Amino acid sequence: MLAGTNLISNRKFKIRNFEEDKIATLKANSGLRYDGKVNDFYRFSGNFFLKDDKGDLIESFGIILLLPKAYPNAFPIVFSTDEKIEKHDDFHISKEGAICVEHTYVANELISGGLRLYDFIDYYLPKYFSWVLLKQNGVTEGLEEWGHQDNGTVQVYETLLNTTNRKDIKKFLENYLSVTKIGRNDRCYCGGDKKLKNCHYEVALFLKSTPKKAIEKDIALFD
Repeated sequence: MLAGTNLISNRKFKIRNFEEDKIATLKANSGLRYDGKVNDFYRFSGNFFLKDDKGDLIESFGIILLLPKAYPNAFPIVFSTDEKIEKHDDFHISKEGAICVEHTYVANELISGGLRLYDFIDYYLPKYFSWVLLKQNGVTEGLEEWGHQDNGTVQVYETLLNTTNRKDIKKFLENYLSVTKIGRNDRCYCGGDKKLKNCHYEVALFLKSTPKKAIEKDIALFD
């Protein structure tokens, strides 16, 4: 999972439905083809061409991309189909070739507002494949990534709240879970004197996309 990712806000196309998204995606990615519906997924396969700023080819990667039928409120699943990436947790890829490009909580926020396939590919695939090429060649300086499993979740909360103080993070989460409705004028869940709207309002909105049961389990990470 790559760290430092933000919500995708700059859409290159005003895509209104899956058919338009599919056409824009295939036009922009000549190595991909649409295989149709397979079980509960829209399936794309072929090659993703990683290019430099001039449009010259850096490397080609074989992939299968599965788009759940819940589109656009679903996060695509990407599999590597060649041997160019070492299948290891250090490269955020499973032994089966499933690539993890984002932390689940960030993905939840993205899909809550609707995530188009074109934007997913345009943003995440160049970022991931550039990152993995550098890391496989021993270049680690400046590379950002979420930690694995619980470590990554801790990092997400630390990033959201801009603190590594575990007691403060735990307090925020407990206060967030104690309310049934987010009130802009409520005292901030961090325990400070400011109103929520002037403090951590955006964090509270971000967490709405993740089930409270998951957040309840996370509290134990900060004991």
